[in-house]
Amino acid sequence: MSSRITVIGGGAMGTACAIVLAENPEQRVSLWARNADHASDMVKTRENKRLLPGITIPDSVEVTADIAAAVADSDLLVMAVPTAFLRNCLSEISTDLTDDRPVVSVIKGIENETFQRPSEIIGEVLGSRAVVSLSGPSHAEEITRRLPASVVAASGDLALARRVQQTFTTDRFRVYTNVDIIGVELAAALKNVIAIAAGICDGLGYGDNAKSALMTRGLVEMTRFGTSLGALPETFAGLAGMGDLITTCASP
Repeated sequence: MSSRITVIGGGAMGTACAIVLAENPEQRVSLWARNADHASDMVKTRENKRLLPGITIPDSVEVTADIAAAVADSDLLVMAVPTAFLRNCLSEISTDLTDDRPVVSVIKGIENETFQRPSEIIGEVLGSRAVVSLSGPSHAEEITRRLPASVVAASGDLALARRVQQTFTTDRFRVYTNVDIIGVELAAALKNVIAIAAGICDGLGYGDNAKSALMTRGLVEMTRFGTSLGALPETFAGLAGMGDLITTCASP
Protein backbone atom coordinates (compact mmCIF):
# COMPACT_ATOMS: atom_id res chain seq x y z
CA MET A 1 0.00 0.00 0.00
CA SER A 2 1.45 3.37 -1.02
CA SER A 3 1.70 6.24 1.45
CA ARG A 4 2.67 9.88 1.39
CA ILE A 5 5.15 11.13 3.97
CA THR A 6 6.09 14.75 4.58
CA VAL A 7 9.39 15.71 6.19
CA ILE A 8 9.34 19.17 7.77
CA GLY A 9 12.84 20.66 7.87
CA GLY A 10 15.40 21.05 5.11
CA GLY A 11 18.44 20.61 7.35
CA ALA A 12 20.84 17.69 7.41
CA MET A 13 18.60 15.33 9.39
CA GLY A 14 15.45 16.22 7.47
CA THR A 15 17.24 15.62 4.19
CA ALA A 16 18.64 12.33 5.49
CA CYS A 17 15.16 11.17 6.54
CA ALA A 18 13.75 12.01 3.11
CA ILE A 19 16.52 10.06 1.39
CA VAL A 20 15.99 7.01 3.63
CA LEU A 21 12.22 7.09 3.20
CA ALA A 22 12.54 7.41 -0.57
CA GLU A 23 14.32 4.05 -0.75
CA ASN A 24 10.88 2.45 -0.55
CA PRO A 25 9.22 3.02 -3.95
CA GLU A 26 5.79 2.62 -2.33
CA GLN A 27 6.36 5.81 -0.33
CA ARG A 28 5.86 9.27 -1.82
CA VAL A 29 8.12 11.68 0.04
CA SER A 30 7.96 15.46 0.31
CA LEU A 31 10.67 17.59 1.93
CA TRP A 32 9.81 21.08 3.14
CA ALA A 33 12.50 23.74 3.59
CA ARG A 34 11.65 27.13 5.08
CA ASN A 35 14.01 29.13 2.88
CA ALA A 36 12.66 29.34 -0.67
CA ASP A 37 16.11 29.84 -2.19
CA HIS A 38 17.42 26.79 -0.33
CA ALA A 39 14.49 24.70 -1.55
CA SER A 40 14.93 25.93 -5.11
CA ASP A 41 18.63 25.09 -5.03
CA MET A 42 17.89 21.56 -3.82
CA VAL A 43 15.35 21.12 -6.61
CA LYS A 44 17.85 22.26 -9.25
CA THR A 45 20.97 20.48 -7.99
CA ARG A 46 19.34 17.54 -6.15
CA GLU A 47 21.77 18.23 -3.30
CA ASN A 48 21.72 19.93 0.07
CA LYS A 49 25.02 21.57 -0.81
CA ARG A 50 25.43 23.51 2.41
CA LEU A 51 24.94 20.63 4.83
CA LEU A 52 25.35 17.41 2.83
CA PRO A 53 27.55 18.21 -0.17
CA GLY A 54 27.97 15.41 -2.66
CA ILE A 55 24.88 13.51 -1.49
CA THR A 56 22.18 13.07 -4.12
CA ILE A 57 18.55 13.68 -3.21
CA PRO A 58 16.47 11.19 -5.24
CA ASP A 59 14.31 12.64 -7.98
CA SER A 60 11.31 11.01 -6.32
CA VAL A 61 11.62 13.39 -3.34
CA GLU A 62 9.47 16.47 -3.88
CA VAL A 63 11.26 19.48 -2.39
CA THR A 64 9.15 22.55 -1.66
CA ALA A 65 9.00 25.76 0.37
CA ASP A 66 5.18 25.71 0.36
CA ILE A 67 4.30 24.27 3.75
CA ALA A 68 0.56 23.99 3.07
CA ALA A 69 1.21 21.97 -0.08
CA ALA A 70 3.79 19.86 1.71
CA VAL A 71 1.43 18.66 4.44
CA ALA A 72 -1.65 18.28 2.25
CA ASP A 73 -2.82 14.67 1.97
CA SER A 74 0.19 13.28 3.83
CA ASP A 75 -0.31 10.14 5.90
CA LEU A 76 2.63 10.74 8.20
CA LEU A 77 4.44 13.89 9.28
CA VAL A 78 8.14 13.82 10.20
CA MET A 79 9.32 16.82 12.21
CA ALA A 80 13.02 17.59 11.68
CA VAL A 81 13.42 21.20 12.77
CA PRO A 82 15.52 22.50 15.70
CA THR A 83 13.76 22.43 19.06
CA ALA A 84 13.93 26.22 19.32
CA PHE A 85 11.81 26.60 16.17
CA LEU A 86 9.46 23.66 16.65
CA ARG A 87 6.61 25.53 18.34
CA ASN A 88 6.43 28.28 15.70
CA CYS A 89 6.69 25.77 12.88
CA LEU A 90 3.84 23.69 14.31
CA SER A 91 1.72 26.81 14.70
CA GLU A 92 2.12 27.47 10.97
CA ILE A 93 0.74 24.08 10.00
CA SER A 94 -1.81 23.60 12.79
CA THR A 95 -4.71 24.89 10.68
CA ASP A 96 -3.81 22.38 7.95
CA LEU A 97 -3.75 19.45 10.39
CA THR A 98 -7.33 19.19 11.53
CA ASP A 99 -7.19 15.41 11.50
CA ASP A 100 -5.32 13.13 13.90
CA ARG A 101 -2.54 11.98 11.58
CA PRO A 102 0.50 10.79 13.56
CA VAL A 103 3.75 12.68 13.90
CA VAL A 104 7.31 11.36 13.99
CA SER A 105 9.87 13.54 15.75
CA VAL A 106 13.58 13.21 14.99
CA ILE A 107 14.27 16.28 17.12
CA LYS A 108 16.77 16.08 19.96
CA GLY A 109 16.49 18.72 22.64
CA ILE A 110 14.42 20.47 25.30
CA GLU A 111 12.60 23.77 24.83
CA ASN A 112 14.47 26.42 26.82
CA GLU A 113 11.48 28.40 28.04
CA THR A 114 9.22 25.52 29.08
CA PHE A 115 11.61 22.57 29.51
CA GLN A 116 9.17 20.55 27.41
CA ARG A 117 10.19 17.61 25.28
CA PRO A 118 9.42 17.68 21.53
CA SER A 119 6.44 15.32 21.86
CA GLU A 120 4.97 17.53 24.59
CA ILE A 121 5.27 20.61 22.37
CA ILE A 122 3.65 18.73 19.49
CA GLY A 123 0.74 17.67 21.69
CA GLU A 124 0.28 21.16 23.08
CA VAL A 125 0.23 22.90 19.70
CA LEU A 126 -1.44 20.28 17.49
CA GLY A 127 -3.70 18.72 20.08
CA SER A 128 -3.90 15.14 21.21
CA ARG A 129 -2.37 12.80 18.64
CA ALA A 130 0.01 9.86 18.49
CA VAL A 131 3.70 10.83 18.42
CA VAL A 132 6.77 8.68 17.80
CA SER A 133 10.28 9.76 18.75
CA LEU A 134 12.89 8.36 16.36
CA SER A 135 16.29 8.66 17.99
CA GLY A 136 19.67 7.05 18.52
CA PRO A 137 23.21 7.25 17.10
CA SER A 138 22.37 8.70 13.71
CA HIS A 139 24.72 11.22 12.12
CA ALA A 140 23.00 12.46 8.97
CA GLU A 141 26.17 12.47 6.87
CA GLU A 142 26.73 8.77 7.58
CA ILE A 143 23.11 7.78 6.98
CA THR A 144 23.07 9.48 3.58
CA ARG A 145 26.28 7.66 2.62
CA ARG A 146 24.39 4.44 3.40
CA LEU A 147 26.67 3.48 6.25
CA PRO A 148 24.95 1.05 8.67
CA ALA A 149 23.00 2.64 11.52
CA SER A 150 20.40 1.67 14.11
CA VAL A 151 17.87 3.82 15.93
CA VAL A 152 14.79 3.33 18.08
CA ALA A 153 11.18 4.35 17.44
CA ALA A 154 9.50 5.11 20.76
CA SER A 155 5.82 5.72 21.44
CA GLY A 156 3.15 4.88 23.94
CA ASP A 157 1.33 3.52 20.89
CA LEU A 158 3.41 0.42 20.15
CA ALA A 159 1.47 -0.36 16.97
CA LEU A 160 2.40 3.06 15.60
CA ALA A 161 6.03 2.60 16.65
CA ARG A 162 6.06 -0.65 14.66
CA ARG A 163 4.52 1.13 11.67
CA VAL A 164 7.29 3.74 11.82
CA GLN A 165 9.81 0.92 12.16
CA GLN A 166 8.57 -0.59 8.90
CA THR A 167 8.39 2.81 7.21
CA PHE A 168 12.01 3.77 7.92
CA THR A 169 13.81 0.42 7.88
CA THR A 170 16.16 -0.31 4.97
CA ASP A 171 18.98 -2.78 4.48
CA ARG A 172 21.37 -0.22 6.04
CA PHE A 173 19.08 1.56 8.51
CA ARG A 174 17.64 -0.65 11.23
CA VAL A 175 14.88 0.52 13.54
CA TYR A 176 13.95 -1.00 16.89
CA THR A 177 10.83 -0.17 18.93
CA ASN A 178 10.31 1.07 22.46
CA VAL A 179 7.32 2.26 24.50
CA ASP A 180 9.38 4.72 26.58
CA ILE A 181 9.11 8.00 24.66
CA ILE A 182 9.98 9.97 27.81
CA GLY A 183 13.28 8.16 28.22
CA VAL A 184 14.19 8.29 24.54
CA GLU A 185 13.58 12.04 24.29
CA LEU A 186 15.37 12.82 27.55
CA ALA A 187 18.36 10.67 26.58
CA ALA A 188 18.62 12.53 23.26
CA ALA A 189 18.94 15.84 25.09
CA LEU A 190 20.93 14.83 28.16
CA LYS A 191 23.74 13.11 26.25
CA ASN A 192 24.72 16.50 24.82
CA VAL A 193 25.65 17.73 28.30
CA ILE A 194 27.99 14.78 28.80
CA ALA A 195 29.38 15.21 25.28
CA ILE A 196 30.36 18.81 26.05
CA ALA A 197 32.20 17.58 29.12
CA ALA A 198 33.89 14.89 27.00
CA GLY A 199 35.08 17.58 24.59
CA ILE A 200 36.53 19.54 27.49
CA CYS A 201 38.23 16.35 28.65
CA ASP A 202 39.81 15.97 25.20
CA GLY A 203 40.88 19.60 25.15
CA LEU A 204 42.61 19.27 28.49
CA GLY A 205 44.44 16.17 27.29
CA TYR A 206 43.10 13.97 30.08
CA GLY A 207 43.30 10.82 27.96
CA ASP A 208 41.08 7.83 27.29
CA ASN A 209 40.78 6.63 30.89
CA ALA A 210 39.30 9.86 32.16
CA LYS A 211 37.00 10.24 29.16
CA SER A 212 35.69 6.69 29.56
CA ALA A 213 35.05 7.28 33.25
CA LEU A 214 33.25 10.53 32.47
CA MET A 215 31.02 8.87 29.88
CA THR A 216 30.20 5.93 32.15
CA ARG A 217 29.37 8.02 35.20
CA GLY A 218 27.59 10.51 32.96
CA LEU A 219 25.33 7.73 31.74
CA VAL A 220 24.51 6.91 35.37
CA GLU A 221 23.50 10.53 35.97
CA MET A 222 21.42 10.56 32.78
CA THR A 223 19.60 7.44 33.97
CA ARG A 224 18.92 8.83 37.44
CA PHE A 225 17.66 12.10 36.04
CA GLY A 226 15.47 10.38 33.47
CA THR A 227 13.90 7.89 35.85
CA SER A 228 13.04 10.72 38.24
CA LEU A 229 10.91 12.13 35.41
CA GLY A 230 9.18 8.86 34.59
CA ALA A 231 11.58 7.22 32.14
CA LEU A 232 12.52 3.55 32.21
CA PRO A 233 16.12 2.90 33.31
CA GLU A 234 16.76 0.31 30.59
CA THR A 235 16.16 2.94 27.91
CA PHE A 236 19.44 4.62 28.83
CA ALA A 237 21.35 1.37 28.29
CA GLY A 238 20.05 1.17 24.72
CA LEU A 239 20.49 3.00 21.43
CA ALA A 240 18.88 6.25 22.57
CA GLY A 241 21.06 6.44 25.67
CA MET A 242 24.40 4.65 25.57
CA GLY A 243 24.41 4.41 21.78
CA ASP A 244 23.86 8.10 21.10
CA LEU A 245 26.17 9.06 23.97
CA ILE A 246 29.07 7.09 22.48
CA THR A 247 28.54 8.53 19.01
CA THR A 248 28.32 12.11 20.25
CA CYS A 249 31.29 11.87 22.62
CA ALA A 250 33.47 10.11 20.04
CA SER A 251 32.74 12.56 17.22
CA PRO A 252 35.49 15.05 16.35
